[in-house]
Amino acid sequence: MSPMACAVCLRRTVLSSPALERAQPWLGTRVSIRVASPDAVKAAAAIAHAFAAIAHIHSRMSAQSPRSDLAAIARLAPGETATLDPETAACLAEALALADASRGVFDPVLPEAGGADWRDLVLQGGQVRVRRRLRIDLSGIAKGYAVDRACTLLQEAGLASALVNAGGDLRCFGPAEIVALRPYAPAPPAAIEIENGALASSDVAGSLAEYGAACHRHGRTARPMPPGFVSVVAPRCVDADGLTKLVLAESEAAIPLLQSRAAIAYLHRPDGDWRVIGAATPAAGAPCG
Repeated sequence: MSPMACAVCLRRTVLSSPALERAQPWLGTRVSIRVASPDAVKAAAAIAHAFAAIAHIHSRMSAQSPRSDLAAIARLAPGETATLDPETAACLAEALALADASRGVFDPVLPEAGGADWRDLVLQGGQVRVRRRLRIDLSGIAKGYAVDRACTLLQEAGLASALVNAGGDLRCFGPAEIVALRPYAPAPPAAIEIENGALASSDVAGSLAEYGAACHRHGRTARPMPPGFVSVVAPRCVDADGLTKLVLAESEAAIPLLQSRAAIAYLHRPDGDWRVIGAATPAAGAPCG
């Protein structure tokens, strides 16, 4: 997600316990963790444990590192198998499930000569076999997966509340947070409230401005996505991140998948108003004040 398309917390709800916040550079962005606990030592240890999990996910699912599981998959010849780290296997399973449910609109396999797609990956337990040579890029969905993993560890540590924010892919539990939606292109001000949930955003114009190339492509056609900004709210960040691509690509056609994952999308197209997609009765207008 482009930093220029960031979803940012406008309000930090007053907490009954002292807050502790730390930030580290992982997953190609700045990851911050804020927790509340009357026990500062316990809070610091929980944050350190969560960051260690994020660092591990970063190392195993890096698209750049030659030692990552993704690099090992790229080296496989047709019919060969690689053993994956359990975290990579779990994240890839999420990606393949979304690819199958969307009929390839979301696809972790990069479009290259040879025409490989998600159906050329066979995941069985902790092993993956390829039917063709291919490369995959989990990027955004791995970021959402890492945010979820960190939140799970913080909850298991018994903390009263926490917010994990990886460059706009975020999840919180405890008191509600108000989050501003800030597209790169001009848009009416919008903000939404999140309580015990997650949010992720994608912005076509923001990515184009930052990288100088189309970064969002339709998984089935490999064509650039139509201009737009979308934020998806869901119980899990891995779902929220993956679903942003579906809403950008096909908006109304994404409703069944949004509803199946208890998710709602807030979509803005250039020269248009905010639209709410995926609710029981889709409505138009700004998400909230």
